[in-house]
Amino acid sequence: MPTKNKTFGKELLLTNSTIYIAPPRFESSVDSIIISNTSSATVTFSLEWYESSTSTYYKIANQVKMYPNSILQLTDGFILQPGDFIRGLSSVVSSITISIKVKEQFVTAL
Repeated sequence: MPTKNKTFGKELLLTNSTIYIAPPRFESSVDSIIISNTSSATVTFSLEWYESSTSTYYKIANQVKMYPNSILQLTDGFILQPGDFIRGLSSVVSSITISIKVKEQFVTAL
């Protein structure tokens, strides 16, 4: 089965925006999420993942305070099924950057 290793990045906005969505026919293993505050001010962020099979959102982080010029890495990964996604928001525009490293595994039968 083909596997693709990919990294995705996004600056968070004041409203929830999708950072990564598992593509059709691929199961995605999220290996790492890096959160960076690139500003000189304290900023908060929130992240959640959406399980498409149950139409349910699950909090990963809720209003976490990031100090100026700081970084946080989440390394306990999880699996996303096709159509599942990760989204997030920040208390300040263009201050929080998210980088997500995933392995996408082709699924022959769903």
